[in-house]
Amino acid sequence: MGSWPEAKNVAESEIHGPALFRGLLLAQGITTVVVAALAAGIGSRDAALSVLAGGGIAIIAAAWAGFQLWLHPGNRNPERMATAATRAEMGRVAIVLVLLWLTLSRWPEVRQGAPAMMLFAGFFLVQLAGWIWLAKATGSTQTNTKQNG
Repeated sequence: MGSWPEAKNVAESEIHGPALFRGLLLAQGITTVVVAALAAGIGSRDAALSVLAGGGIAIIAAAWAGFQLWLHPGNRNPERMATAATRAEMGRVAIVLVLLWLTLSRWPEVRQGAPAMMLFAGFFLVQLAGWIWLAKATGSTQTNTKQNG
């Protein structure tokens, strides 16, 4: 199997670990603030707070995963990369589930109606912004490669 020289991956990207980590959290933080401001302008205070909570959950989970993947010194060893990625993803999912459970169990106003919708919309939009930023930063959006056939 040959490789395509024009294809990029994270290892070949111009942006490496700490910069990926900072850029991801910055993109997600900006998205959280913008979506919360829109929710406050269009909706209510509870809707804006729900977006902030959902976005915060996504950011905290991404911070854990990013630390495991890009900043933890022991995980830079090639033999540990696969387990680091697994640990990062499992931890991210666990953090999301625990924080959503805590939010829904401790904040009754967010269990129904617009605040509930905005909690999950905020989480999803912030998560999506992170995925888009990472795809652009690592060159994974190149369409002129033969990676996909």
